[in-house]
Amino acid sequence: MRKVKKLLLVVVTFVLLSIFPNQSDAHSGGLDKLGGHFRNSDCAYLLHKPTSLAKTAKSKAQLLTLIKKHSSNSCKNKLTVNKIYLEDGYKLPNGTAPTPAQTLNTKYTATLSSCVDGDTANFKINGKVTKTRFLFIDTPEYTTTKEKYGKEASNYTCSRLKQAKKITLELDGKDKYDKYSRLLAWVWVDGKLLQEDITKSGWVEDFYDYGTYRFETRIRSAMTYAKKYHKGMY
Repeated sequence: MRKVKKLLLVVVTFVLLSIFPNQSDAHSGGLDKLGGHFRNSDCAYLLHKPTSLAKTAKSKAQLLTLIKKHSSNSCKNKLTVNKIYLEDGYKLPNGTAPTPAQTLNTKYTATLSSCVDGDTANFKINGKVTKTRFLFIDTPEYTTTKEKYGKEASNYTCSRLKQAKKITLELDGKDKYDKYSRLLAWVWVDGKLLQEDITKSGWVEDFYDYGTYRFETRIRSAMTYAKKYHKGMY
C-alpha cells in the first residue's frame, strides 16, 4: 500500500510540474542569471544589472537567445526583442541605445491606454504602455476583488482620465517601481493633481506611504476635507 501511495505522489508531482511551469524568475524582488527579470503585467523583460553572461550579448537578438536559454519563466516563450528593455543606461557592446527608461524626479507627458481602477491605470509613455500606480493614495479595490466603493472610485478616476486634454506623470521618492513592477507616479490632469482630487472627492481609504513624497501634505489636507464634508465614502 505504501508503494502505491508513493507512486501516486510521484505521478501527481510530475503532472503538477507539467501544468504549472517553474516561475522562479518571475519578478519577486530578485534578478535572474542575466541580471534582469520579467515584468509579470506584460511579460516584458527588464535588464537591470547585466551579469558577465548578459554582457556576452552583442545585440538584443543575442540577448533574446540567452534569455530563452537560461530563464525558466514561461514569459520567455512569447518574448521578442521589442519587449526587452535595457535599464539604467546600459548599452550593448555594439552601441545599441537603451530603450528610454523613466528617471526619478522627472515629468513625462503621457496618454491614457486603459483604466484599471481608482489608483491604477495604463499609460503610454515614449511609445511604451506602462502600468502605473498612483503615488501615495489607496482606493478600494475594483479588479479581481470588488470592494465597497471600488466601483465609484474607479469610475471617478477613469472619467477624469478619459476627459483629460493633457496628462503628465511625475516620478518622486526613492523608487521608480513597486514590488509588482508598476511605475510609481504623481498624475497631473490638465494641470491638476489627480491624487488630490480623488482624495478630496472622498474615494481614498488609506495612504500608500512607503517613503517621503512631495505632495503628502496636500493629500492629507484633502482627506481632512473629504471627511469633514462627508464626501464620497465618508
